[in-house]
Amino acid sequence: MSVTAVAEDTTLDEGATLSAVEPAVQLKRYAEADILRLAVDWADQHPGDRVGSSPWTPKGGEEMITVGGEGTPKIAEFAPAELAVSLQVHPLGARSLIADALDLRHRLPSLWTLVTEDLSLPDWVARKIARATRELTGVQVAEVDRQLADIAATMPPSRLLEKVDAMVLAADDEARDDLRQAQLDHRCAVVSSGRRQHGPPQLPTLYARLDEADAQRLDQMLTRLAKALKSGGDTDPTAVRRSKALGLLADPERALSTLAGGTADARAPHTVLYLHLTESAFRRDEGGVARFEGAGPITPAQAREILGHSRVTIRPVLDLEKHLPADAYEFTGSLREQVLLRTPADCYPFAVRVGGSMDVDHTTSYDADGPPGQTTPANAGPMTRHHHRIKTHGPMAVRQPRPGLYVWRTPHGRYCATDHRGTRRIDPTLGDGIYGDSAGERQAARLLLDYT
Repeated sequence: MSVTAVAEDTTLDEGATLSAVEPAVQLKRYAEADILRLAVDWADQHPGDRVGSSPWTPKGGEEMITVGGEGTPKIAEFAPAELAVSLQVHPLGARSLIADALDLRHRLPSLWTLVTEDLSLPDWVARKIARATRELTGVQVAEVDRQLADIAATMPPSRLLEKVDAMVLAADDEARDDLRQAQLDHRCAVVSSGRRQHGPPQLPTLYARLDEADAQRLDQMLTRLAKALKSGGDTDPTAVRRSKALGLLADPERALSTLAGGTADARAPHTVLYLHLTESAFRRDEGGVARFEGAGPITPAQAREILGHSRVTIRPVLDLEKHLPADAYEFTGSLREQVLLRTPADCYPFAVRVGGSMDVDHTTSYDADGPPGQTTPANAGPMTRHHHRIKTHGPMAVRQPRPGLYVWRTPHGRYCATDHRGTRRIDPTLGDGIYGDSAGERQAARLLLDYT
């Protein structure tokens, strides 16, 4: 298939513009179909039965998983990781693509043909249908595929997807209602006395089975009451305060009084203020934004409003350029805090997580018999547990040529760099230099990388 390129300075008449649009749409669909075919090829090249062939599997090691619906083959858990780099997406995005493609090929063959051969159905519509029908059995989804075969390419996407939703409910409606009713019929709330025939008495225990909405509301109320108790001076752990909160609910007036009690200052959230100053900030006036963890950038005015309603702790200044090592394996205290302040986002390619709940991993693996000082911010990067496992047990390698800059390599020689700017692909020659044997080669590659 070919499409005529249109130069920016070329003026087309209306007919010529439409004539250029139509083959461009087909070319786009052809490329999207190619990606779907390549995704299933990649899954076929990484079957699940290749995992666990060794007699010993390390803790956290790779497993074989089913990403699609019933009837799709298992794949190796870490297979999407390398594909994600070439797709320039998060690993979960690559896994989602593989799941959708496998569902279309194995469970929705009519839609697979419309997308990959006829090019008459946009891939995004087919993928939405694959996800909507994933929980259906093989027999149920086959009926959906049969009914959609003649209409999927001609019906507007919004109407088509509404029809699919109705078909999914119809296919699963009776079984779903029966299951839910059976579960609701077994709701209960039992309080044990704590008395025992032998031995000392135990505290009473509450066991309950609730409707989902009731359970959610109860959980939220326990959280509110536990926070109110803490604001009132209760220093017990959260679990203990939640137990007390459950007892308060037995007396609604006391519960309401607890929620309304305390001073405004006591109820204010606790906030930690980090002030980041650059050298240029000392030389001239600069505008800027504050960053509220979990919510992203906010204006200085918003920051003042938040701090005005909070109990503020100002941390001692942490010099992010100083890399004080530790001899222990764990990153704790100010050492962990320094890593997360320097690299607040997941350092894995195309990752999205930001915040302090991630693992902090050694870039160069920790060696218990190695030299002291391996646990240092210059040898650390934050990652989610899934990315941590891929780095430790999977196909990806990483180097940290300078603090805060991570260069990742796939088994097939693709390289990308992650830092405060995000993720970018880099030239293989430059990547090879970062992984080079000589210090001079690595230093030259790092300098070039800083200017790309």
